[in-house]
Amino acid sequence: MIFTSAVITGTLLLSLIPAFSVGGFEMKKVDLLADIRSSEKIIDTASIHTAAQIIPEFTDTCKTGIICINDYSVEQNALNRFYDALAENSRPVRIAYFGDSFIEGDLLTGSLRNLFKKKYGGNGVGFVPVNCITAGFRTTVITSADGWEEHCLTDSIFTRSKQGISGHYFVPYANASATFSCRTGSGKEVDTCSTASFYFITGGDLKFTTKVNHGTSRQHTVGGSDDIQKISVDGQIGHIKITVDNPGINTRFFGVTLDNEQAGIVIDNYSLRGASGENIKSVPAKTLKDFDKLRHYDLIILQYGLNVATKTQTKYDYYKKAMTGVINHLRNNLPDSDIMLISVGDRTAKINGEMTTMPGVKSLLATQYEIASECGIAFWNMIEAMALDGGMAGYVKSKPSKANSDYTHINMRGGEQIAQHLFEAFEYAKEKYVEKKKYNKLK
Repeated sequence: MIFTSAVITGTLLLSLIPAFSVGGFEMKKVDLLADIRSSEKIIDTASIHTAAQIIPEFTDTCKTGIICINDYSVEQNALNRFYDALAENSRPVRIAYFGDSFIEGDLLTGSLRNLFKKKYGGNGVGFVPVNCITAGFRTTVITSADGWEEHCLTDSIFTRSKQGISGHYFVPYANASATFSCRTGSGKEVDTCSTASFYFITGGDLKFTTKVNHGTSRQHTVGGSDDIQKISVDGQIGHIKITVDNPGINTRFFGVTLDNEQAGIVIDNYSLRGASGENIKSVPAKTLKDFDKLRHYDLIILQYGLNVATKTQTKYDYYKKAMTGVINHLRNNLPDSDIMLISVGDRTAKINGEMTTMPGVKSLLATQYEIASECGIAFWNMIEAMALDGGMAGYVKSKPSKANSDYTHINMRGGEQIAQHLFEAFEYAKEKYVEKKKYNKLK
């Protein structure tokens, strides 16, 4: 009798714990009455979409086969600065693409970068951490590192005030080294960049050596500063190595950028496995402002949700509040950057005998529409874009497959497919923006 009571009491206590997701693994809520209660109502994403949609004065129906970008700003100018920069194409146009494991290893972002570069120019792969867990499978850059004390936001020992924009920082020991080799979009051939720039903060006496293409070494001596600093090396760089000769005082590195600082398109991949997006708010304001001075972004893309959505959860009010705070944090410290939210990717499960989008994912999508609408930023529905090709189920079943059998993560082919849809959406929106400007001049 005592044992039975203890089991019942324990089960009731477990039922108080809500459903949650960690690193893509779903932990379901214990529900003693699941078999007899009526199913919870799922938010009607279509009605929210319609309610939040703002129709501009000069508009056109979205072209067949394109999932258009929604502009929820009051003046319909959420991406105007980005479109202007693309149209002028007279300087580097930079995109910071933040996301979770869905874009890990430069999936999607690598293909999107290639599409932009083919039309607007540019070279290299953008920002690369000193070392990262994707080093073994990222095809767009080959890296190695030795002699560094590595810190990531998801680690148990991490000082948030020291982190860089990517959620990492790296403390060098004497003779610490790292190498970086660019690759083409296919990952099969060596690529080159025009400039390699190292980002760090130091109290002084930092000395490090760079060697380009296994050639002549160049030593850099850096004094102390409270600000993040940047040292750049120019050339036709296919391979670069950094060796820290003297770590200096309280030095920490953040990463290297490999691209063209004179022209073209730059896309920096800031993926963080297991992240929900809320982590961006912990990046110190000064760190964001320092990066903005050294490497201004025309557009910031936020794409999260894999580590938030569960199969049946219907309310994400806590997440809406957190991401609204993230967007405000970015606006306050990167005031001249446009911001765009991309929805969670499609996740499917067998429901009533059919593979279909999880109800909890649909509810999160509706919440993300609300976030974009209330914050007045741009929004792109990736689930709707994936539906053009049969959704996640279609990606998994395609030959060859475009997604993994977990029905959650895409592979390189899936990234190429989604990147094509996103690029077409950007191009279509830019064309409409240019037409709108001409129309307004004639009024």
